Amino acid sequence: MVETSFPVSGDAGVGSFEPADVQPADFRRLPSQLLDELRGLGGLSATASDVLDELGLSLAIPAELLPLRTAPAVVVGQALTVRYLPERRASSHPQLRKSPSRLAHHSVFAIGRPGDVVVVEVAGSADVSVLGGMAAEKASSLGIAGCIVDGGIRDLEQIRTLGLPVWSRRVTPKTGKWRVEAVAINRPVACGGIQVQAGDLVIADETGVCVIPVDAAEAAVERILQVGRQELEQLSGRSPAPAS
Repeated sequence: MVETSFPVSGDAGVGSFEPADVQPADFRRLPSQLLDELRGLGGLSATASDVLDELGLSLAIPAELLPLRTAPAVVVGQALTVRYLPERRASSHPQLRKSPSRLAHHSVFAIGRPGDVVVVEVAGSADVSVLGGMAAEKASSLGIAGCIVDGGIRDLEQIRTLGLPVWSRRVTPKTGKWRVEAVAINRPVACGGIQVQAGDLVIADETGVCVIPVDAAEAAVERILQVGRQELEQLSGRSPAPAS
């Protein structure tokens, strides 16, 4: 039997790995008032998708690719990104578990701000989890608005209890410890077939996920709000007059 320094079970020391390529969250911050206004709109991702079409941007992810895994929620926030690749060593490698796993959720949470959204690419290993109950606890405690995981998650009941909005490709009990390794934080990632960069505006609800490049975000948000107001006016115009 191979002697190991780090057991598979438990979460002690897990998630604090820092890959060689870590970029600060120094992107331009969008006005909080605009983001607050967005959260109050109904049909948000659908309107955002239409505005992306107007801008000639293909940055909408349908919900069937990244199903909502918690109670219905609307998430609006700027992206922090983390990319995982498959671990090159097999789980039978004699040295593998003598070093900590290379999961990096705590590292990415720590460099963000309350209201940020963590977007995760798990390239080639969608059948393992990179976010579970303990990671969700930490994200919630730091004010992370939600997580979009193009890969697997687990501990669904804990995540639901916390109320942390999470979208994922799969749910699996299989841990990503020693099976994947973080290679970059706040570099571009592929999520649901689109490119996401740190600082991009993420809009997510039950219908799907939309991403707006930070340089186009303020104009796009103004257009989304304009459309939302127009739709409310249309609905109000069709409503019957109140009884006298």
